[in-house]
Amino acid sequence: MIFNECYLLSSIVDDTRKLTLSLLDKLVESNCLYNNFNLDGKHLNSAFWIMAHLSVTQNFLLLRSTGGDPLKIPYARQFGMGSVPPTPEECPALEDVRGIFNEVHEKAIEHIRNLDPSQLNQKNSTGFVFLGEDSVRSVIVHAIRHENMHSGHLSWLCKLNGLKTI
Repeated sequence: MIFNECYLLSSIVDDTRKLTLSLLDKLVESNCLYNNFNLDGKHLNSAFWIMAHLSVTQNFLLLRSTGGDPLKIPYARQFGMGSVPPTPEECPALEDVRGIFNEVHEKAIEHIRNLDPSQLNQKNSTGFVFLGEDSVRSVIVHAIRHENMHSGHLSWLCKLNGLKTI
């Protein structure tokens, strides 16, 4: 197989999701999805918030910012960066969020995998800049880092809820 950076990046995005899913599954099975914690006066987001947030950010970063066809997510503003986390009663249904979580991911994987490698050096379509970079490649790499960071948060939530992660 000839090296294809787009295929490699899409594979890393997909592998990253496997860790996220394994941690989310533990929290769902233990009925801990909505548990909130405050440490030293700082609020930690719930696992539910993280799942919905990852749908919104993956939609923005991996579809909208790379020239893909993003989904319309009805609850996007509730779970975007800087949003005030809703109470469990204000949250959309778990089935709806889980469905969009999976749909956005599958669509993003397919889209990134099928990009022409020459597109990776182009400026992203939303003007998103992180660490001084604005290319399609940098947005994809940021999306990978972003989900890995939130997987770490999910791991902490597992530990705080008394769940084993290894």
